[in-house]
Amino acid sequence: IVSNPFSRLKIPKPPKKIMATFSQYQIESLLGVMSGSAEGYRDMVIILTLLDTGFRVDELINLKMDNVWLEEGLTKVLGKGNKERLVPVGKQIRKMLWRYITQYRPEPARPNLDNLFLNRDGRPLTKNRVDSIMKRYGKMAGLTGIRCSPHTLRHTFAISYLRNDGDVFSLQKILGHSSLEMTRRYCELANVDIKK
Repeated sequence: IVSNPFSRLKIPKPPKKIMATFSQYQIESLLGVMSGSAEGYRDMVIILTLLDTGFRVDELINLKMDNVWLEEGLTKVLGKGNKERLVPVGKQIRKMLWRYITQYRPEPARPNLDNLFLNRDGRPLTKNRVDSIMKRYGKMAGLTGIRCSPHTLRHTFAISYLRNDGDVFSLQKILGHSSLEMTRRYCELANVDIKK
């Protein structure tokens, strides 16, 4: 046909899903089931680092020792589109990271391996491994009605940041969003939360 009959029709917007976040109780339950082993400590530090920084899981597993500056409370991560950014780290997490590095981090499998988080064989963790760690602890803690994943920790970080008077522009920089559009979704969610 010569003309498109749908040219004047507006495409409906996809439904907006509310991003689920962990409650304080759920986080405490998650941390409460972790063992005191070296692996258990590493897993706790991973979860708390994700919760404290809002890292994507790829950013966490590719974080290099040279890019963790505990004295300054900063990390340099490589985000989407190979964009580097600085992300602040809280005082408590800095202490935990220092303890992990000095006491629990395994010897790297290769001399030039610089990843911060390693498995017990000294090789870098994979995205799937971190996902399965989260799922396992979620199951052990009996968490239901929420997706137990690293990305849920990122959502939880963003909402907590806004709840604690963080501004949307700083949040955008910390999360590594190229536009305010995604960050605005967190604002909308925080507003719903405030209303409640």
